[in-house]
Amino acid sequence: MLPDSCDVLVVGGGITGVSLMHHLRERGISAVLVERDHLAAGASGRNAGFLLAGVAENYAAAVRTYGRERAREVWAITVENHDRQVEAAGDSDIGYARSGSAILASGPDEASELQLSAELLTEDGFDARWDGRALLNPRDGEVYPTRLVAAMARRAPAGSIREGVNVTAVESGGVVHADGATCRAGAVVLATNGFTAEVVPQVDIEANRAQMLATEPERARIAEHPTYSHHGYRYWRQLPTGEVLMGGWRDTSPASERTSEAEPTTPIQSHLDEAVLRLGVRGRVTHRWAGTMGFTTTGLPLVGPVDGLKNVYVCAGFNGHGMGFAFMSAERLVEML
Repeated sequence: MLPDSCDVLVVGGGITGVSLMHHLRERGISAVLVERDHLAAGASGRNAGFLLAGVAENYAAAVRTYGRERAREVWAITVENHDRQVEAAGDSDIGYARSGSAILASGPDEASELQLSAELLTEDGFDARWDGRALLNPRDGEVYPTRLVAAMARRAPAGSIREGVNVTAVESGGVVHADGATCRAGAVVLATNGFTAEVVPQVDIEANRAQMLATEPERARIAEHPTYSHHGYRYWRQLPTGEVLMGGWRDTSPASERTSEAEPTTPIQSHLDEAVLRLGVRGRVTHRWAGTMGFTTTGLPLVGPVDGLKNVYVCAGFNGHGMGFAFMSAERLVEML
C-alpha cells in the first residue's frame, strides 16, 4: 500500500525505478518504490534485452542532431551505463553476454551512414567497425531484462518496494494519491516512461507500442549478435538456448503504434512472422507480446524537475533504449535530489 509519508517516493517498478532505488540506497537516502502492477510489467520486461551504446539512430545522424561533442558524451554515458548496471546486479544470473551487436544497412543510404558512423566512432575513441554490410559494435551486449530488474530489486531494503499500488494523481509539494490513500513525500520521482503523461500530462513523453514474438529453439545459429536494421525499427536476437526473438516494424504503421495499449496486432505480427521466415527460422512461434515505450522530441531522456510541480521529478522517455540509459539517468536524478 501507499505509505503515509516518506523521504523519496519512486513511482514505477521498471529498470529506472530499481536503478533509482540503488542510487538512493548508495547515498543513504530512505525511499519507497510503488508499482501499479508488478516489477518489470512494462517495457522493462517486454524488450529484447539489448545493451547497446548510443541512441536509436546511428552515430553520424546523432552528430548532425546534437553536435560532435554532445554525441560523444551520450555514447560515453551509455557505455558506462552498460558496465555499471551489470555490476549493480552482482552475482545474480541475468543472462548477460557481451557478444557485440550488428547494425545492418537496409539500403545504400543507410550503408553510407553506417560507414561514416564507424569512422566517426573510431575517431572518438569507441570500438566500431564497418564490414561492408553492417556496423559492428563489439562492446555491446545482451541480458534477460526481467532478471536484471529482479536482481537489482533484491538489493533494496525490506519493505521498500510495494507492488499493486496504482498512483492516480501527483500534486505540487510531493503529494501523491493512489487507491484512495495519500502520501506526502519529500520528493517524488516519476519512473513511468511511456505512461508518464497518464499521471502528469504536461510532461511531453509520447507513448509508442513495441511488438515482439519468440520462436521455438532453433538448432542452427541464426543470429550471432543482437541485430538492428532499418534505423533501429527492426531488431532480433537468438538466445543461447536457440529461441529467436524478433521485434519492431512499427514504422510500417506509425499511427496505430502511437498508443499505450500493450496488445499485439495482426498487421505488425504478420511482418514479424515474415521476418523470422526470411532469417531461416523453421520452428513455430510460441509467444507474442507488446510493450509501451516513451519517446521525447529530442530523442534523449527527460531527467529533472517537472515544471509547475514542486518536489516532483521525472526520469523517463528513453526512446526505446531504457536498458542503455536508465541506470545513469537515475544516478543523475539522484544527484539532483
